[in-house]
Amino acid sequence: MVVETGLFALILALFIAAIQAVVPLIGASRGEASWMNVDRPAAAVLFALVTLSFGALMWAHVTSDFSVLNVIQNSHTDKPLLYKITGVWGSHEGSMMLWTFILTLYGMAVAVFGSNLPPGLRARVLSVQAMIAFGFILFILLTSNPFTRVYPPPLNGEGLNPLLQDPGLAFHPPFLYLGYVGFSMAFSFAIAALIDGRVDAAWARWVRPWTLVAWCALTLGVAMGSWWSYYTLGWGGYWAWDPVENASLMPWLAGTALLHSAIVAEKRDTLKAWTIFLAIITFSLSLLGTFLVRSGVLTSVHSFAVDPQRGVFILLLLTLFTGASLFLFALRAPALKAGGLFAPISREGGLLFNNVLLSIAAATILLGTLYPLFVDALGLGKISVGPPYFNTVFVPLMAPMILIMAIGPFLSWRRGDLEGALARLKLTFGVAVVTITVTVLIAGISSRALWASLGFGLAAWLFFGSLAEWSGRVGLFRRSFGDAMHRARHVPRSVYGMTIAHMGLAIVLAGITGSLAWKTEKLQVMRPGDSIMVAGYQIEFTGVDNDVKGPNYTASRATFIARKDGRFVAKMQPERRVYTNPPQDKSTVAIHTNFIDDLYAVFGEPDGKGGFVTHFFLNPLVPWIFFGAVVMVFGGMVSLSDRRHRIGAPIKKTRIASSVAAATAPTAGAAPSIEKKALLRGWIYLLPLLAFIVLAGFFIHRLQLASEGDTPNLIPSVMINKPAPAFNLPPLLADRPGLKTADLKGKVTLVDFFASWCVPCRAEHPVLRLVAQAGIRLVGINYKDKPTDAKAWLAELGDPYQAVASDMHGQTGINFGVYGVPESYLVDKNGVIRFKQTGPLTPEVVRDKLIPLAEKLER
Repeated sequence: MVVETGLFALILALFIAAIQAVVPLIGASRGEASWMNVDRPAAAVLFALVTLSFGALMWAHVTSDFSVLNVIQNSHTDKPLLYKITGVWGSHEGSMMLWTFILTLYGMAVAVFGSNLPPGLRARVLSVQAMIAFGFILFILLTSNPFTRVYPPPLNGEGLNPLLQDPGLAFHPPFLYLGYVGFSMAFSFAIAALIDGRVDAAWARWVRPWTLVAWCALTLGVAMGSWWSYYTLGWGGYWAWDPVENASLMPWLAGTALLHSAIVAEKRDTLKAWTIFLAIITFSLSLLGTFLVRSGVLTSVHSFAVDPQRGVFILLLLTLFTGASLFLFALRAPALKAGGLFAPISREGGLLFNNVLLSIAAATILLGTLYPLFVDALGLGKISVGPPYFNTVFVPLMAPMILIMAIGPFLSWRRGDLEGALARLKLTFGVAVVTITVTVLIAGISSRALWASLGFGLAAWLFFGSLAEWSGRVGLFRRSFGDAMHRARHVPRSVYGMTIAHMGLAIVLAGITGSLAWKTEKLQVMRPGDSIMVAGYQIEFTGVDNDVKGPNYTASRATFIARKDGRFVAKMQPERRVYTNPPQDKSTVAIHTNFIDDLYAVFGEPDGKGGFVTHFFLNPLVPWIFFGAVVMVFGGMVSLSDRRHRIGAPIKKTRIASSVAAATAPTAGAAPSIEKKALLRGWIYLLPLLAFIVLAGFFIHRLQLASEGDTPNLIPSVMINKPAPAFNLPPLLADRPGLKTADLKGKVTLVDFFASWCVPCRAEHPVLRLVAQAGIRLVGINYKDKPTDAKAWLAELGDPYQAVASDMHGQTGINFGVYGVPESYLVDKNGVIRFKQTGPLTPEVVRDKLIPLAEKLER
């Protein structure tokens, strides 16, 4: 009955969302106060109904109600209570319920805390929010019903992916969604402003706190996801440029630009059209990420679903919200007055430069994520885009932005004094130069040390430049200490927030620089009693406990004692776990940190001779990355507490209608020139809409191909039943054979492309055992990888392949049609390709697709 109550509440919420979307909007257009006043009660009822529905789904998971299909697919009676709860949003259906719950939570927050908003604006904002909620509730009910019953119910469920049975899952997705969905508020304010025709300082001030909340949540969510990847997957890294990681970074970059643009719109009544545009784009990128990981257009280790039918519905929502908003923007934006003028060298100019670089960075990440699909759709071949591309294009964009971040706050509004600003940064410049010099002296002359010195120099420049701006503002070295502290108490909290957030970014930059420059790793076979040295640490392997019982797993736990200079440092106990349901392996790492560096231990496979593969990393300054992210979030929260974010600015109406009237009443002699400029300006505002139409058309094309069987998880139809391409690759391991085309004949074979730098490959690796256990011949091709790294990777995780070849330059992968690793190709006894899996193999794919097809091909 609880489940039916949840479904009924969700259906009822659909109707309430429709009422909230329509009635207040009509009331605002007619000036009917009674109709507008429907907005707040409707938002409260909508939130209550969605909360009831979400709570009913959570109750079904907690009580292990296996009459519900969603519970069967994602839970098990042996699963700890925490993971029963987090399993609610570990599935596609549950994650969409979480999305909708947070969406209505924001609407409720506007209803409660938006008493200072003009009634018309509030009514329009809540109506737009309700339109979004209506679309997602309808999507859940029609394509992703989490309350579907099963009869007769099974005795137990299938369990949750062991990688998701982690405390990080309890907090990472909610914070990530608080950020994604939070940008819907800026979007709703932007659409309301375009409808209302008023964009002024008051509007910008109302937008900023909601944008700050979303930005803080998304910053924390991205950092927590990176931390989860770092301590859960056992690869010693924290960012892999996975498509879903990219999907979270793009709205963060756009949201950061929006946050700074809103400052200019508030302070100087300019960049109004640009701020509106950024609000639309930021939320659209959040929707785009939802589409990419649920449609099957791209495959990722994080993907929730690969159902093209669901993808069509989400694409419809994306087209409706983004397309309609860009169309409205193209109609209304040209009539907005440009506002106050400013010189290129000014605070506005610095913030605009910041916006441009952040926007370009988001665009290059989007291009890199989708580029393989664009190239394939145009018939230009098949390529893969990996970390080298993203690192190459991202770093040059961020370096000048960080330089400007320290200078910008010293510049005045309208017209700044660059020479005077640089003069006030002389001490900061000296600290940066000293930092670069000391780094080179300590690390020596090498390309890596030079890059590291520049990274540390930039971090010092931003950190001490932020401090210099604050000290100059309070007169720390020009006044008495007491007077300076008195002035400090009257500095706005938003200024403190800016300073703290910028210093947090400097800490993150220092952490990334140190971790990339001086990471040390050592992989070897150890037996109990053996000791090794890792970057000055002596690590002793004391033994293994092979029968550690967990709530739903059995583990082998190794014990290592770390010492430095003979002093005890830490006892480290990494594990190798075997879960009972679903039956998968998982490694847990042991990390000892002193806040300067992390000693990171991974316990690998036995070698069959009494030894075990062990893998140790010393990761310098990695803790600074996550600490810096927390500092950034703290800075955002300090800024959010500024009283000015809780009151409206003096209302200076900038009516679009009056702007149009003014623009259409020029002097007779200037009319042709002004009309020509206005026409050109109108076409410029249409460009985003045209670009989106092209992108939407491409996605429709991909979904059409998917419905015909051509998805990233299947080989294109023209290649099905075609022989495997000709190749002859050298062996990766000296004592093992290489691989050539002829080796694929005689027995059904699965060809697996993998790389040591590939995080999804690590997630896939335990599943490969199921392939071997099913009697399918398994061979591996190491793709675009360093042989030494690949050998270490296999030594750590185990080698399930009968043969492993090296494809260092990726030509064989390109001939096969590899989009990106991992990818697997099932080849029949005659050497003909019959099946392709893009992305990591899962137990379900092996059980439901590979094994039945392999058995059929063997017969």
